[in-house]
Amino acid sequence: MSRLPSSSDAVANVSGELAAARAELTRLQNRERELIEEIRSVRTAANAEMDRINSLLKRRHPGPITRLPPSVLSDIIYRTICNTHPESDAHRCTKRELAGVSRRWRHAILNCPQLWTTIVIEPSWSSPLVMAHVKRSGACPLDITITKWSSVNHTPQFQQLLGLLVTCGYRWRSLDIRKNSGPFATLILESIQYMMFPAMKRVEISETQISDCPLFLTSHYAPALEYMTLSKGNSINQIPNTTGLRSLGVHLADDMSGSLLLSSLLPLQQLSELVLSGTGTEWPEADSIHLPALTSLTLILSNPRPALAALTTPSLVYLGCSRGVLNTRFVRARSGYWAHIFQDFPNKFATVRRLRLFDTTSDSSIPPADAADAQAVCTACPGVRQAELPADVISSLFAKDDTPADHWKDLKELTIKGLTVGKIPRILTRWLTKRKSNRKSPFKVTFCEFNTTGSPDASGCWMASLDKLLYGHCVLELKDVPLKATLNLDSSRALVVRVRMAV
Repeated sequence: MSRLPSSSDAVANVSGELAAARAELTRLQNRERELIEEIRSVRTAANAEMDRINSLLKRRHPGPITRLPPSVLSDIIYRTICNTHPESDAHRCTKRELAGVSRRWRHAILNCPQLWTTIVIEPSWSSPLVMAHVKRSGACPLDITITKWSSVNHTPQFQQLLGLLVTCGYRWRSLDIRKNSGPFATLILESIQYMMFPAMKRVEISETQISDCPLFLTSHYAPALEYMTLSKGNSINQIPNTTGLRSLGVHLADDMSGSLLLSSLLPLQQLSELVLSGTGTEWPEADSIHLPALTSLTLILSNPRPALAALTTPSLVYLGCSRGVLNTRFVRARSGYWAHIFQDFPNKFATVRRLRLFDTTSDSSIPPADAADAQAVCTACPGVRQAELPADVISSLFAKDDTPADHWKDLKELTIKGLTVGKIPRILTRWLTKRKSNRKSPFKVTFCEFNTTGSPDASGCWMASLDKLLYGHCVLELKDVPLKATLNLDSSRALVVRVRMAV
């Protein structure tokens, strides 16, 4: 008969098995740590190889911006700088910021002379910055701006900066003098009065008091000058003898003589564009100023009639005229605003193909244009093909009987500004319907700069009605329409809508 194991033997067996299990556990844990470490090493190696592959791919296929030719990259940077305002910050700060993007960008900026041709002489610019622009621009023409000088404490700095540019006056392509106080206006003239500018093509002077005709604007000192603008702040009554001048803009103060100004234009036989603004006084006699090459005339005067009467322009193609600020009582007693301006000029502007009438005032007491207004405008400019008109002339221009717009037999494009949102110009739609019945081809009609004051409907329903009425009679375009609702229009119709959502 076998003997049963004693309790001591059982304990010994269990202890042996436990020790073996613990040993196996230790072995497995050690193996786990080895495997984890191996996985970590493999993962690190894989990441390193991935980074290496990406680096090789970038070297093989660089990003679009890095693949651009140097000339294209320089052009993009140039456009970025030109679209940065104010101009002084663009060339003083923006270039530095862009040069910090990468070594390639820095090289492109430092080695592109065209990026260094604009020099702004103002208190925030330093002598080293001006010298850097003079040096890095190479032999390229320079565009000079002199602005924001007012404190006499800055006089030494101004003289130093301008002195750096005097030696390269032969490279000046344009000169912009603006926002300078009286003492600095004198100082500027004294500094450049007798300088020669053989390459200068454009000059603009604004908000800088200059009364005497500067010598540096004459053909002797600036023989290549073609564009001149004398804006608010100047008191130059006579344009200097600049025989090659093609474009001129002048603002006339209340005490400036229109007669002296226009008479000084007679030697400018190449003048093709003229813009007159302001007030002026003492205008010359009718048809006394002959400008044979003038193709564009814009008058933003308090009373444009004397200037229109004085000028003879056989080549005029574009005429822009503001309604001005005539004496309301006088106009109501005699005739309408446009009639006062254009009456007694039948066919005087028969060569005009593009006519733009606009209003520079916000006087709500001015009555809308009447039949006399429309008749005077159409009779004076019978050959119009493109017309840009204020909305208040619609009722008179397209009247049911004896329609003045019928004088414009070659009209190809009509733009109406200031139409009240929600109003349907039914007189115009009737005229277009009649025009179509006479088998005339439809032309483009554009409505823009809408008036929302007293608007009867800003929901957009009126626009669907307008589209329905004009469909087939014209090519309709609506620009910057202020809306408060979503539109549902027939997509098959040729209607162009540019929406500005109302706030």
